[in-house]
Amino acid sequence: FSVAAVNQGQADLAAPAVDERPDLFQWGACHGHYHYQGFAAYELRDPAGRVVTRGSKQAYCMMDSYRVLDGPAVGCQQHYTCEGQGIRVGWADLYGNDLDCQWIDITGIPAGAYQLAVTLNPTRTFEEVTFSNNTTVVPVTIP
Repeated sequence: FSVAAVNQGQADLAAPAVDERPDLFQWGACHGHYHYQGFAAYELRDPAGRVVTRGSKQAYCMMDSYRVLDGPAVGCQQHYTCEGQGIRVGWADLYGNDLDCQWIDITGIPAGAYQLAVTLNPTRTFEEVTFSNNTTVVPVTIP
């Protein structure tokens, strides 16, 4: 499972510097850099939509991973990195399933069909044109 945060808005999603707002970040020993906390929320839900457990993903290093839109307002070069975090308009930050330290602990969860719900910007820290497209839900089977 992969998660991509795509910025299609009118402005960059720029996080403050770590030294300006250390309360918004946590050090990720697993990856060796700071991560912005609270950028995504993960829930494992039963077929009726009830939350079974919540995710313990290690926060985000928001960065311009790849360009997804074209146009005069979309920069051609990566701007944001883990050292200066954010996502530019027209860019996405992709987290693949091979990146360590991302998971939902399913110990003790019975086998069966579930739904994984991922919500970006759940606390609405970043201004957006609309918050209506911030959650995606995918089916998950626990063997």
